[in-house]
Amino acid sequence: MSRFFLFATALVLSTIGLFSCHTSPEEKTNTDSTAAVLPDVSNTHELGYREQQQIEKVIYGFCEHFDNSDLNKCVEFMDDNIRGEIDGVKLKGKQNWTAKIDSLVMSIRNTHYQSRHLISNMQFYPGTNDTVRVTMYASNLWTDLTTGQIQLMSVGYYKGKVVKKDGKWFIAVLNSLPDSRLVKKFYQDVHSDREVLQ
Repeated sequence: MSRFFLFATALVLSTIGLFSCHTSPEEKTNTDSTAAVLPDVSNTHELGYREQQQIEKVIYGFCEHFDNSDLNKCVEFMDDNIRGEIDGVKLKGKQNWTAKIDSLVMSIRNTHYQSRHLISNMQFYPGTNDTVRVTMYASNLWTDLTTGQIQLMSVGYYKGKVVKKDGKWFIAVLNSLPDSRLVKKFYQDVHSDREVLQ
């Protein structure tokens, strides 16, 4: 009986193997069916941990120098064609930024506030041609240097893009998107909804 059982098991397994390996000419193999579905990733690249650290250092360095009114140092982190708007300051190319530095420094020289950016939850989205989209939470605090009082000025997102040139990362796009714009939109929508209901 045990010989019969072994023979029967072997027969069943070999039959299953025969049917599972056979494909009809009309059937497509896995490589045929998935080739058209997979996106073209030939120009994208994986982002390693070391590159993430380098990008973080660029963003943090820009914000730290921005906070400390060392605006000449901010230029080191910018791509030549940087664009966007950060905390109300428009970014329209490195030359435009450089031309504004003196007036920006003069506008804050006599204030008694120290600004600080708190950046967290940085996310990376690799793209093509050595570009990476970045998003992060950003809070902007001001400390009154006469009283020591700390005030939260804005909370929201920073969104942008960095580009790698000659082995270094530079900020190509950076925009601050404060949550207050969402609050205003929410209250406008609620107000318009109430008018419709009345």
